[in-house]
Order: sequence, then C-alpha cells, then structure tokens
Amino acid sequence: MTKEERQLKKRDMILNDKMLKTILWIALPIVFYNLCNYLYGIYDMMIVQVADIGEAADVVVLDQIKNMIQTIGGAIATGGGILIAKKIGENNIEGARKSANTVFSIALIIAGITLLFIPFAVPFLKLLRTDQTTIDNALGYFDVQMINLFIMTLNSVFIALEKSKGNTIRIFGLNIGVIIIKIGLTTLFAFGPFDNVTITWLAVATMIAQSFMMIIMLILALLPSNILRITPKSLNLDKENLITIVKLSLPVFIGRFLFHFGKVYLNSIATVHYGKQVVGALGISNTMAGLPTNIINSFEDGGSTVVSQNYGNQNGKRILRFYIVNMAVTEGIALLFMTVLFILRSNVAGFFAGDDLEYREIIANIFKWECLDIAFTGLAGASNALFYGFGKTKITSLMSMVNLFGFRLPTIMFLMYVVDMNYEACGVAMFVSNTLAGIITSSWCLYFMLHLKSNHKYEDLFRPHETIAFDEAV
Repeated sequence: MTKEERQLKKRDMILNDKMLKTILWIALPIVFYNLCNYLYGIYDMMIVQVADIGEAADVVVLDQIKNMIQTIGGAIATGGGILIAKKIGENNIEGARKSANTVFSIALIIAGITLLFIPFAVPFLKLLRTDQTTIDNALGYFDVQMINLFIMTLNSVFIALEKSKGNTIRIFGLNIGVIIIKIGLTTLFAFGPFDNVTITWLAVATMIAQSFMMIIMLILALLPSNILRITPKSLNLDKENLITIVKLSLPVFIGRFLFHFGKVYLNSIATVHYGKQVVGALGISNTMAGLPTNIINSFEDGGSTVVSQNYGNQNGKRILRFYIVNMAVTEGIALLFMTVLFILRSNVAGFFAGDDLEYREIIANIFKWECLDIAFTGLAGASNALFYGFGKTKITSLMSMVNLFGFRLPTIMFLMYVVDMNYEACGVAMFVSNTLAGIITSSWCLYFMLHLKSNHKYEDLFRPHETIAFDEAV
C-alpha cells in the first residue's frame, strides 16, 4: 500500500466505519492539541503566581486580545478545511490539493499582516481600553505573542489540512513535542539561573515550541507523497477557491472574533466598574471553564470533517447518525465537567488566590456561574459541528452576534447600571448569554435536521447557484 493510499484509508473510515469509533478517532487527537494550547495558559498563570515574575491579570488580558486577533487565521483554516474535506469525500484529490495551496497562500498573507500589530501595539491596546499598567508591564509579552500569531496562523492551516484527511494522529504526535518544549523552557526560564525574568520570557517559550511544529509540518507538507502537497509553484489565489473559502471563512471569523471581543470588552468595562482584581478573577474563571470548552470545541472541529466528507460522498443517513452520536458524546462531557468543576470551585479559587480570602471569594462567586453554563455550551458545540460540516457558517456567525449584542452586553449593562449588582454581574452575564445561545443554537440545528430529512430544499453553499433536495445533496 502506497503512502497516498494509506492517507485515503482514513477517508474510508470516515465514510463507512462505526460512528462512535470514527468520532473518537478523529476528535481525540484534536482534543489533545487544543488542551495543549489551553494548558499553556494555565501553566503560564501558575508560573507567574509561583515565580512572582508579573501579574496573572496581565497575561489573561493580553492572551484574550491575542486570541481575538488569532480568529482571522483560524477562520481561514476552518473554511479551507471544510472545502478540502468535501472534495476528499468526493474523491476529487486534485481539486483538494489545489484548494490546499490556495488556503496556504491566503494564510501567508494574513500571517504577514499580523506582524503589523507590533509597531502599533500601544495605540491598539489603548483603543481596546487596556489598563495602562498592563501596557507598561507587558508590552514585550504582547509583541512576542504577535510573532507567535504569525507562526500559529501557518500551523492552523497545516493542522486543518491534516484534519481534512482525517489524519489527526499526526497532530497528536507533534503536540507531544510542542508541550514538552513549551513546559520545559518555561520552567527553565522561571526557575533557572537567569536574572530579571519577565512574562515576556513565557511568550518566547511558546514561540520556540510553536516554531518546532511549524518546521516539521512544513517539511511534511512539501513531501511528494502528501496528497495535499504544498509547493512554491502550486501556491495560488484561484478565484473560484478564493471566493468559496472567503464565503465559508468570513462568517466563522465574525463569529469567533465577536466571541473573543465580548471577553475583551467585558474585561475593559469590568476594570472601570469593579477594578483590576475582578478582571483577574474573571480571567481565571474563563480559563478554568476553558477546559471543557476546549474539549467540546475539539469534537465540534473534528465532527465537521466527518460531516463534510460524508456530505461530499452524498451520505445523508450517516450524517443524521453522526448528529445523534456526537450530541450524546459532547453533552455527556459537558455535564460531567459542569458537575465536577462546580463542586471544586472553592478549591480552584483557593489555588489561585492563596491566602487572599477576599480574592478567593471573588473568584469562587464568578466561577460558579461559568460552571453552570457548560451544559449549554455542549449543546451549541454539537450543533455547530453539523453547521460547519454543511458549510452553514453564516448560522454560527449569526448566533455569535446574537450572543454578544442580544444577550451578553444588554445583560451586563442592565445588571451594572439598573440593578447595581456587585462584581457577580460579570459571571451572571456570561451564564445568561451562553445558556440562551446554547438553547437557541441546538433548537435551530434540530429544526434544520428535521427539514432536511423531509426533503426540504436549501441553497448549497458549495454550489451557490443550485437549489437541491437533501437526498440529492447528501
């Protein structure tokens, strides 16, 4: 069996194997990848606290700004991955390869633009109402994180290409190396024989670890045996692929950008209204709730590949079965974490606050609200996997807009200025918005599936000028 045939063997599994096995095989390596990135933040916060090399609140605030900018490259990778997975499902390998080179070309342009944030860092951070002490203390950290964004934008495309083939085990293997390098260097910098260590050094450790992945992935992408081979001569901005990728990616970008912007904006108004300590507690709460959220997002991300390939292969019944199984898995995970984290909320607060009883109480009171909405995050994640797989990214974008502008901001403003609620208003606003968004998204997905099953006609985003029935489309 050739290397090309082994790569396409994953396609057969996605199209024909047992559904639970397929979901776990595709999603679990992505879970590990996302958890690695999540653990970077947790470990950095721990090191900042233990080694006393800065303030955890500065790391939290700037990382959330970085995550907001990162949505651009991540959205391109997601949109491109959806298109490529569909073409692999159709067995159109040449078309998939051409699309892969288009996606990488776009990513190179976006990654280059990311570096422009470095010379304009101070006015940009002030525009986002970042606390002046954070700018003074952590500007170097932000600059290095922008370099990290350049690298991670390219890595996100490499990962999307492997994911579209169903080859997520490779992602798992590379991340073993990344996390060893990251944790090893962070520990060495913080506790080794170095003077004047700052949080900037933590960002440097991340940069070196991510560079390792980029170099290996680039070598693998250039191999002639790679069915989605990237070469300098093949790089292109093909008009048809470009338009399709933008149509798929733009709503993803808007949705994810608004999600992270909502957190950044909430931090800024909380700083003014309640003080920097509450922002730190809110950041800790967001970070801890990120554990189940990252796992759910991984099943969302991996699940979209299963849907896209089966969509391209016109396998509607298997997509319906996927939806049921994936919903059961993600919601089971969500309920488990919701229960465990709620029970351990005081322990979490004590770990980060230490002997500061007031800070411990603030963290615990905000975090309890974050715990309670995790179950509804699971509902949204399972539904988004299906929407992404069908290319219905406009739906997920619309829900992000509704979440931020319809639920979160009105709730926080009402609680702050009408009810005059204390700092818990930040946690309540997150709970209300995420809960309502989860209920509406899952209801919309169920409506979508029932109508597809009844031969309801819809506009196919991959062939925008044709209206076809569900049985013909999937």
